[in-house]
Amino acid sequence: MRPRSTILVMAAIFLASGCTGEPTPLASGPTSSHRLIAPPTVVNSLTVQGVEDGRTVLLSDATRVHIKGVAAPEECWANAATAFAKAFLLDKPVKVDAGDPAIVDEVPLWLDDGTEYALLAVSQGVLRGDSPHDPAFAEAEVAATKAGLGLWGDPCRGQAKPPTSTPPPPPPPVATKPSLVPTTTAAPVFGCAIEYRVTYRWNGGYNADVAITNTGNTPISGWTLHWTFTRGQIVTDMWNATGKQSGADVNATNVAYTANIPVGGKQTVGYTGSTRYDNPTPTGFSLNNHPCPVR
Repeated sequence: MRPRSTILVMAAIFLASGCTGEPTPLASGPTSSHRLIAPPTVVNSLTVQGVEDGRTVLLSDATRVHIKGVAAPEECWANAATAFAKAFLLDKPVKVDAGDPAIVDEVPLWLDDGTEYALLAVSQGVLRGDSPHDPAFAEAEVAATKAGLGLWGDPCRGQAKPPTSTPPPPPPPVATKPSLVPTTTAAPVFGCAIEYRVTYRWNGGYNADVAITNTGNTPISGWTLHWTFTRGQIVTDMWNATGKQSGADVNATNVAYTANIPVGGKQTVGYTGSTRYDNPTPTGFSLNNHPCPVR
């Protein structure tokens, strides 16, 4: 059985999107929303054998259930919600209560240490709550919203779908008098900088954020980010970009809603990795074949 404190610390640093265009770290420790309750006296101790999405799992007794207390995953944050569920539930022992026999496909679920999974997911912004009359769920969702965690941060901002990457039309030009002073236009300069941060660790794996800042004087439209691992790390999942790995080299190419990076703006790639050794920061970051320093 995993110690209770370990589960809470793991949950508190799980990845999420933030308010500044990059995922914001989750709370650094347990909060009042992480309710630890004793499961009902009569429960079934089972193992999660499959994760379909953020709230739908296959149990070791061959039943497919929805986890009670959370709404269906939002499209914008669906991949991250699935990754969260896999990290905390897949191949893990859980306790379930069948409850009303007439609603056999929706059950409460607790982690092995007594943590209520639905409340944990809501407190981290992974899913919306579906228990409007439970004050703990209401408090957890309000706190996640204020902190910009998960689907409440960029790029979702609580939306069901990612925002469109099409910029608004420019305002009509304003007529001005001709100037007698010759004007010069600065040559376009491509510039980038990287912020790399491991947001969550477990035995043999981790989640990390790679934030790209456009430090040049021209917007970036379409990009591929490259880096090189030095200790045999392997990318197993990626969001906000499409990943491809060959040996130690990784390429992450934008998806539709992350294609544009305005001057001074940021986009963030998040990924899940596995490692058998220590986990140093990758090297050789470049964007569209331009080297990017790590801040």
